[in-house]
Amino acid sequence: MECPKCGSGHLNKKGFHYSRTDGSKVSKRYICMSCGKQFNISLEDEVRNTQDLPKILLYDIETAPMEVFVWGLYKQYIPHNNIIKNWFVLSWSAKWLYDDNILSAVVTSKEAKERSDKRIIKDIWKLLDEADICIGHNIDRFDDRKLRARFIDNGLNPPSPYKTVDTLKVARRNFAFVSYKQDYLTKHFDLNEKINTGELGGFELWKRCVAGDQEALDHMLKYNKQDVRGLEDVYLKLRPYIKNHPNLGVMMDEDVCPNCGSDHLEEIYDSFYYTTANKFQVYRCMACGNPNIRNKKNSNTKPISYRSVP
Repeated sequence: MECPKCGSGHLNKKGFHYSRTDGSKVSKRYICMSCGKQFNISLEDEVRNTQDLPKILLYDIETAPMEVFVWGLYKQYIPHNNIIKNWFVLSWSAKWLYDDNILSAVVTSKEAKERSDKRIIKDIWKLLDEADICIGHNIDRFDDRKLRARFIDNGLNPPSPYKTVDTLKVARRNFAFVSYKQDYLTKHFDLNEKINTGELGGFELWKRCVAGDQEALDHMLKYNKQDVRGLEDVYLKLRPYIKNHPNLGVMMDEDVCPNCGSDHLEEIYDSFYYTTANKFQVYRCMACGNPNIRNKKNSNTKPISYRSVP
């Protein structure tokens, strides 16, 4: 973090700024030791500016359909010998959490006709190899497995290990929405909505892409980029409810919010998490709102000797 006036990173904390309505903390106050300027940084913006945050990548891919021989249209079993042309990756888009820059790639007209995605697969491999956490909607069952299939087909070794957060699983596990599609969630919460493919021709767009239509490929990339914008919005909206989020505190080696990395944690008065053996003080993150933070230190005043028999 730097001083907005002189750019110095030599800063000292000067306490918090509180909301006039409910008295909650809304920002942290700093003083620059170089020029003496005092300024406020909102708790959310402070997390965004933390350089020690793990590398969190949000990404989405678009794939081409297969071409197969079939005998009919309903309830058909299609053996692998009937495959004429296999699927491949048409495009991918990705962004680092809190970064406005969207990284992306799409196959060329020639590559689409040849069903060759090796060039763009190498690029997304590099991002996954760098990431600590990857986030996607249905990432565990679709995007991640599809990419691994293309990695091995294109002779690439597995990228470095990373954790995943599947926002589709999070939505299904924690909420009773009428739909769990990203398109519904972005509309429901008034976030960055997906582009309506019906306006681009629906399935005809995919057919034009595999035929090498450059205009269709450009539309596909635009559609893909917008998906990633909406994905970040959905992730940040659902994040306080994710109880099994990869622990950022372990990755940062600090006592911070496991979900967002903020150090603005406050005890929830008289709120404890109980196990069969102990109780632990519960905290709420004042940046992202996560209330599922517990202290590792046992809060029992005396040891408990008796347990139920399982």
